[in-house]
Amino acid sequence: MHDREEEEDDEDEKRFVEMQRAAANLPPRSRGKARKEVFVKVPLWWMEQVAHVTRSPQTFVCVWLLHLSWEAKSLTFPVPNGRLGKRGADRRMKRRALASLEAAGLITVDRQHGKTPIVTLALL
Repeated sequence: MHDREEEEDDEDEKRFVEMQRAAANLPPRSRGKARKEVFVKVPLWWMEQVAHVTRSPQTFVCVWLLHLSWEAKSLTFPVPNGRLGKRGADRRMKRRALASLEAAGLITVDRQHGKTPIVTLALL
C-alpha cells in the first residue's frame, strides 16, 4: 500500500511540474537524465501554528500561495483576503508578503485599486 501511495505522489509531482512548464510556455523535459523536483506535503493547520509560534505570518502566506496555485491548477490565480484572514494573516500582512516575494522575483502581482490582486508564481 505504501508503494502505491509513493507512485501516486510521483505522478502528482510529474503532473504539477508539467503544468508549471506548460503555463510558462516551456517545452516538456527531455526524457534523459532530469533532476527530480522535491516536494513536501504540509497540513495548512500545521503551517498556521508554525507561523504563529515563529511570529512569521508571511511564511504562511507563502504556503497559502502554493495552495491557491494547486487549487486553481494554474500558476496565476486571485488572492482574496477572506480565507487568508481567517487563518491569521490580515490584508496588511498579505500586502507586505506579496511585496517581499515580488521584490525577490518569486512572483508577479497584477494590482488594480479596490480589486483582489492576481498573482503569478515564478517557479521555473
